[in-house]
Amino acid sequence: MDRDPRGDEHQDADWIFATDDPHSLPTDRLPDRAEFDRYAAPLLAARDRGPAMPRGQNDTVDLEDVGAVQAPGVDLDASTGAIPALDESALEDGDGDAESLVAPLPRPRTVSYARSGTTPNAEDEDEVRLDGFVLPERFKELGIFDALRDVLVLFCLATALTTTFTVAHSPLLDLLGQIAIGIGLGVLVGVHLLRWIPAAPPLGAIRVARIVGMAPAVLVAVGVLLADLVLSLPVLFASLPDGPPVGIGIGVSLLLLGGILGIEPRAHEGYLPQARARRTARTLLVAVAGAAALSLLVSLVMMVGRVVTTGWAYSLMAFAGAVVSALLLAIVLASGLRRERSWYVFSSAVVAGLVIAALADNTLGLQFAASLSHATGFVYLPFLFAAFGLMISRSFVRSMPLSFRRTDWLVYSVRAFEFSAVMHAAAVFWHLCAALAATASQAPGGPLLHLVDAVLCACFIAVSLFGRTALLSRPAVSARATGVVAGLVLVVVGFLDVIVNSLAMGAGAGLATGGVALVIGLAVALMLTVPAPVRDEFGAPDISRMFADFRARDTGSLSLLDRVPDVTEETARRKTFPGR
Repeated sequence: MDRDPRGDEHQDADWIFATDDPHSLPTDRLPDRAEFDRYAAPLLAARDRGPAMPRGQNDTVDLEDVGAVQAPGVDLDASTGAIPALDESALEDGDGDAESLVAPLPRPRTVSYARSGTTPNAEDEDEVRLDGFVLPERFKELGIFDALRDVLVLFCLATALTTTFTVAHSPLLDLLGQIAIGIGLGVLVGVHLLRWIPAAPPLGAIRVARIVGMAPAVLVAVGVLLADLVLSLPVLFASLPDGPPVGIGIGVSLLLLGGILGIEPRAHEGYLPQARARRTARTLLVAVAGAAALSLLVSLVMMVGRVVTTGWAYSLMAFAGAVVSALLLAIVLASGLRRERSWYVFSSAVVAGLVIAALADNTLGLQFAASLSHATGFVYLPFLFAAFGLMISRSFVRSMPLSFRRTDWLVYSVRAFEFSAVMHAAAVFWHLCAALAATASQAPGGPLLHLVDAVLCACFIAVSLFGRTALLSRPAVSARATGVVAGLVLVVVGFLDVIVNSLAMGAGAGLATGGVALVIGLAVALMLTVPAPVRDEFGAPDISRMFADFRARDTGSLSLLDRVPDVTEETARRKTFPGR
């Protein structure tokens, strides 16, 4: 790169033979006369003896097209393709012609404007490569999101087979659950084999296999819920010294989630029309909301009846837990039904965290994943997981525009503070109810501990509102710093609260014991420091402009990013050289 080609007159004549690939030749200098004669001698002989070259083919000539053969006594360099200078006696010994030196010219190829035949931005074919591995053509439409959903289905079904399915350990229900899980796992493997093995996969059979194979998982999970509801009705007001008649374990919720995620065809198995997908997803979400409302109504009837048969403290604690659970379920369902993008993304992330934690329930023994029953409280977890499965299904996601630009992370940070304030307000109510129930020995811990936790949850509310207000109104740099500090305060105080409650009550991290503050604070600190203001492909962003664009979303004014034309389609289009 640094050498001067004009000052190197005596260098080796390798300007055109310095590379193994004859289609990519260096052009840093022109050849001298001797080099040109040595290169063109066989071609000139062929032109004199053979027919005239077609018009347009005498501009650039490829030795591969000409098909030159080596002359007697002339060695052709196999590594570089160099043709040595020909001795004039070699021409005279060839019976007075050059036919023995040069083969007839083949049919001319299509004119190419690039030395290599194709330009770097025009590939020969569309191939999906994974570390050198080329996927078959039938997997061209396979996306990473579909692959992750299949992995999640696999984990949900396998975990449902090893976790608590029912509390009463009903032989019939447990057997049906194991059969449904086995069928689902077999079909999940079978549909992928049907994609790999046949050269022309039967898409119709694959779609039918998914529906038929995953339907037992959904039906068995719904059947367990109905069985628990039916068997709980006669004992709604009983004291239940031996536990609920069925009891729904975390395995039922995971089985329902796996069936919902696995029953819909993947992108490379055929699409559903977008309008139809939107109607179907909304209808199913409304059905889940209606079933959850029915379960809440049954649990409220049970709480009122238990005041007489079991005691007011038991009903008070069941009511406090139902309020917290119903509030979380309402946030998730409302975000899906109202199609508010930022709440949809954040609430889906919250439930995704619960699903990941539930997969390790046997190890962690989490409180939210404990067994539930209509005879003892509000059954919410199966409906929460079902709503999550519908909200991340391909039908719903395809009809929900998602964005993860820098300003979106600021919006998600505000939603995190709002979620923290709302849920910790419910936690304050729960602790006040627990303090009253502790006087009757119906709550873990003593009244003083619950009052202290209520004060801490109130502090979490104040810090969350302070961080939200700073992000919405304060100057950009100060707003970002204040939001990060608020998140760190939630992390530190929430962690200390988890330690204290673990020692005092034996309860793990949760909404009422500092776990939510710990997670929300960590998430806010990361969203305000990693994706939003730091990582940017064009360098360090302008914090003030970023916050101005973020705040313009809520005022109805035109966003700065809305003024940028959308060039996604143009940049994705394959182009040849020259463009055509």
